[in-house]
Amino acid sequence: MPVPAISKGCNRMKRFHATLFAPLALAAAAAAFGQQITIEPAHPSSLDTVRLRYAHAGCTNGDSAQVSQEANRITVNVDRGGVSPDCGTVAGFFEEFTLGRLPAGEYDASLVVSPPSGTLGPTDLVGPIHISVARAGATRSLHPHDDYSDMWWNPREPGWALTLNQLREKLFMVWVAYDDAGKASWLVVPGGSWSRDASNRLRFAGKIYRTQGTPWQLPFDPAATRLTQAGTASFTPLDASHGIFEYTVDGVSGSKMVERFRF
Repeated sequence: MPVPAISKGCNRMKRFHATLFAPLALAAAAAAFGQQITIEPAHPSSLDTVRLRYAHAGCTNGDSAQVSQEANRITVNVDRGGVSPDCGTVAGFFEEFTLGRLPAGEYDASLVVSPPSGTLGPTDLVGPIHISVARAGATRSLHPHDDYSDMWWNPREPGWALTLNQLREKLFMVWVAYDDAGKASWLVVPGGSWSRDASNRLRFAGKIYRTQGTPWQLPFDPAATRLTQAGTASFTPLDASHGIFEYTVDGVSGSKMVERFRF
């Protein structure tokens, strides 16, 4: 028995509705399953570099991120990243987007996650989250107001690098250079303290050590690991992307201008 035309139309309409509302349902489900944004640091001052932290399952395309501001409303737009089996599946995984230093005041920030360019899919709106930025604290504060974690170098002196890893006030430095025989040399500053110099510039300084260990082609031997103090070193940030690295190693002192390495 032929199916009435009205039944065919209803079936087509049901399929159309399913196709139309599936992306919306996915977006709602994504918002319901653990997507959240927070602010780092949690209580920023006007000296702090504010970052929007996005905790979720999956990845975004960091190269597509764009930050815009209208009055006190800040929006971060980013494309969803490609599909990867292990992308964003580790507990506690998050991505960060730099908002920059904000004048003291009240703000609202939102994150818009869109499908990859040239594709179809749901767009997720996460937030807004409220940000209260306090006035700058005492100028003698020893609290670093930027995250200097990165690989640093001097583009006029390729071949060596300074790697910084920072967690709040803690800083770990690795200087990858060459010794007087031309062999690769690793020197580390595993800790130290922040201070301010006579011109009120923030400075981190600590003891620098020479490391030795098991050759990579041999089984690891913990007895071969040695850490010998070679002198002292310091890092003085000039701004968020430039600084001065000073050292005294084996009685030889020097100073180098450094900047973040850009790919």
